[in-house]
Amino acid sequence: MEIPGQTLLNPLVTVAGDHTEQVRLEESAREFEGVFLNTLLKAMRQTVPVNDLFNGGGATKFYQQMHDAEIARAMADGHGGMGIADMIVRQLSRDSDQDNVESPPARPSFGPPAPSALERYRAMELSAPETVAHKRLAILAANQGTAVTDTLSRFSSEIETAARRSGLDPALILSVVMEESGGDPEARSPKGALGLMQLMPDTARELGVANRTDAAQNLEGGARYLADMLEKFAGKLDVALAAYNAGPGTVKRLGGRVPDYPETRRYVKSVLDRYKNLGGGTHLASSGP
Repeated sequence: MEIPGQTLLNPLVTVAGDHTEQVRLEESAREFEGVFLNTLLKAMRQTVPVNDLFNGGGATKFYQQMHDAEIARAMADGHGGMGIADMIVRQLSRDSDQDNVESPPARPSFGPPAPSALERYRAMELSAPETVAHKRLAILAANQGTAVTDTLSRFSSEIETAARRSGLDPALILSVVMEESGGDPEARSPKGALGLMQLMPDTARELGVANRTDAAQNLEGGARYLADMLEKFAGKLDVALAAYNAGPGTVKRLGGRVPDYPETRRYVKSVLDRYKNLGGGTHLASSGP
């Protein structure tokens, strides 16, 4: 049976005989371990049943593969990995270092990962999604046109920070930014709203935003305000967006529903459509069909 990543072993054998190539040997061994781990994670993923509660489409599988590959690479590059790379380096270096011969280590069992490896995997599961989600958003943004791509590229760090502090999805913040200002940090509305998320002067003061044209301040203030609207209106994203656009007082007077204003309805639909195209919109409640 062919071992996953078997083709990577051939250059390892030729490298091992030369001490000057030790670094290349170690890099190749880690690469082989990464391939092995990725194959193992795929096998583990296949044991999880797919049901109607989860999207099993091609796009989801693609991002799962990105996620698993990222974790496998990080585990292999991390301290110790599963020990496969170290074993390969010791084995292939043994004949080239006769002056310092040690007893070969016991052959590892190619069964389930050792507990320490599983612990590292769980740690990676907690941290890798943030990296994978960023790459996923960048890919989806590229399909939405130059303006969206450029805005994400210019303000990626500020959007990520605002998202982390407010608890919102970066894709949602980006969707609001594109609808409010088109990505222009100095955009000004006839009513006096200013900046990426078009904060009004009174709202900015309440949020502690001193400079509305400062991207970081504007994004953090706008994201926190939208998060407040979500809290106020029971997590209903369409209603929260309507409140962001028309004001929470208007929405509250109408019984917590989207006002029947053409501008507000267009605004809500446009943001939700963009958010869906950027990979979001499935985990927040809606007020109705």
